[in-house]
Order: sequence, then structure tokens, then C-alpha cells
Amino acid sequence: MNNSLSLGKLIPVSLVLFSSFFGAGNLLFPPLFGYLAGSNLNIATLGFCITGVSLPILGVLAIAMTGGTDLTEVAAPVNIAYAKIIMFLSSMAIGPLFAIPRTAAFSYEIGIKPLLGTTEAWQLALYSALYFAFSFYVANNPSKVLNWLGKILTPALLVCLAVLFAKVLLAPSFVPGAPQDAYLNTPFLKGFQEGYNTMDLLASFLFGAATLTSIKTLGIEGKKNLIRTCLCAGLIAAALLAVIYYFLGYAGAEAHRYLSGEFSNGAGILVATAHEYLGAGGTAILSAIIILACLTTSIGLIAAIADYFHILFNQKLSKKTMGFLVALLSFLLSNFGLDMIIKMAIPVLCFLYPPVPMESILASVPLYTEGFGWFTVAVIGAAVGVIWDKMKS
Repeated sequence: MNNSLSLGKLIPVSLVLFSSFFGAGNLLFPPLFGYLAGSNLNIATLGFCITGVSLPILGVLAIAMTGGTDLTEVAAPVNIAYAKIIMFLSSMAIGPLFAIPRTAAFSYEIGIKPLLGTTEAWQLALYSALYFAFSFYVANNPSKVLNWLGKILTPALLVCLAVLFAKVLLAPSFVPGAPQDAYLNTPFLKGFQEGYNTMDLLASFLFGAATLTSIKTLGIEGKKNLIRTCLCAGLIAAALLAVIYYFLGYAGAEAHRYLSGEFSNGAGILVATAHEYLGAGGTAILSAIIILACLTTSIGLIAAIADYFHILFNQKLSKKTMGFLVALLSFLLSNFGLDMIIKMAIPVLCFLYPPVPMESILASVPLYTEGFGWFTVAVIGAAVGVIWDKMKS
């Protein structure tokens, strides 16, 4: 029995965890909040990292502390049926119904389509077929995930990002723009809110279970050893995420030198940054960054969801079969295109995050106007839950 992993084995595990979280959405959020935060970048990044980095890593540790990979155990103290239903729906939403097919459609739209110069439907179909065939091949067993994600794809992604960041840092002195919108008066709270919107906390339970499985395959046994190893891997992954988020925000904060106007997301800012600092080769490097970020997340999600569904459905289907079904459904939906995938996801997301039209009532909830009304409700709900549990005991 091994009590700890060598650094040579711990790093790949950490990179797998990092790459699972770091998808295309995470790549596009920071340039936008950096562009809007301007000189308030540091405090905004701190808020973003609390919800976009710290909470997801805590989710991974929560799974490690259960000692198993059955996600229903985490919510078991509340209700087993609730745990199964909410985790199944969440897994489908961040898996084959939305997030996974979106990685293929998005990487094609931003990374491949500009290079082809044409918009034929068969091109997306061919690309997504190859994309998911490779994703399924790698996700099929833990050793492939470790070898490809931890030793090949993620290091390649980090190298491409490092090239971009080096160019930005070697540019003339950093002169950020003026803070805009909520970043002027409440930059920390706005950054905090943006990090929460990544929904990585929801995915952290799936990635935590997959990380635990990977660590066990390397010979680590015993609850304390598993928790300690997960903690070390989580801290390394968190450090990488935080550093990359900051430098992406940094690039956005000084982009006012060559950009102006409003942006709904960070795609335009990122494209302009790559072109500004890398010239004609910037498009190719940016394409590589986006494709690698999407591919690593797709592999991580397929592997994690296949593991969870294998347990959820009482091992009636093998992990390989589950992974194949997830990849197949993701492939089929990816061919509807990026815009249609987003539209199809709205009903599911509205169910998981139900809208409440009672604006006049909600306005009276403390912190609601700052976008944190949920925090007040969560605190009250937690207090009621603890009291109820004590009364039952």
C-alpha cells in the first residue's frame, strides 16, 4: 500500500483536475471581467477566484472526505431520492445535453471554422465525429485519462497560454482602463458573482469522484491518504486556475489600448488580444488554446459522468458502455450548432435554476440588489435545516 504519490505522479493528477475545470467558458470569462474591471482588476479577481476556484476545489475535497465515488453519499443526509434526482439532472445538463456537445460546437465555431473559411454542415459533422471518437477513446479508462490529459494535452494547453501571456507581459507598461458598471463601486462582489456563474461548483462533485478514482488506480489507499492526496492535487490545480484567470483578466484590463465599445462575452477581447500580440500566428495559437481547452473538458466530463452513471444505475451497464452513450448523444446534439444547443439547454437550466417573477418581493431580500439574494436565503435554509435535524434527533 502506498501512503503518498511521488511528485511525478501527483502533477499529472493535478493537471487532469485542472483541465477538467478549465473549459472554453472559463477561458472567456476572465478577459471580459478584466476589461470591465480595469484598475480594479486585483480585487475583482479575488472575488472571482473565491467562487470560481476555491468553492469547486472544496467540492472535490467533499467527495474525497466521503471516501467513495457515489455522489449520492454527499447529499444523503438531506434525502437520497433528492440526491439522485438533482445529481442526475445536473450531470445531464453539464454533460451530454449541454456542456459536452457545446465544447465541440464552440471549438469548431471559434477554432476551426475561421481557418476553413466555409460553413458546410458536413464539416461540423466530420469534426465532431473525430472530436468525440478521440474523447471517448481517452475517457474510456483512467490510465488513458492520466496519460493524455495529465502528460500531453494539458501541458500543450499550458504552453500555448504561456506564449500568449509572455507576449502580454513583455508589452509596454500596464495601463488598465477605468472600471465600468458594477466594477466601479463593488468590484469584489461583481467578481464573486461572475465566478459563481461558471457553475464549476456543480461539476466539482463529478470531477472529485473521477479524481478519487484516478488516485486509487495509482495505489493510494486509506481515507486519510486519499484526502491528503486530493488536497495536494486540488491546491496545485487551484493555483494554476487562479494564475491563468489573473493573466487573462490582466490581458483584458489593458485591452482598452486597442479596443473600444461593449462586449457581451470575452471572445472578441481574446481574439483581439491574440492578434495584437501574436500577429498572423495569433489565430492559430488561439485556435489551439480553444480546441485543447474544450477537448480536455470533454474528456474529463465523459469519464466522470460514465463513472457516476455506472454507479447510479446499479452497474447494469459497464463504464465503457455508459461513456459510449454519453459521447454518442453529445455527438448527435453537437451537430445542431452552438446557437441551437444553447436554446435547447434553456428549459433544463430553468428547471435547475428556476426563475422567480415576484420582483417586488425579492427586492426586499437583503443583498438582492447586489445579486446575492441567494446568500440570505441559503443561510436561512441552512439554519432551518440544522434546527430540524436537531429536533428529529
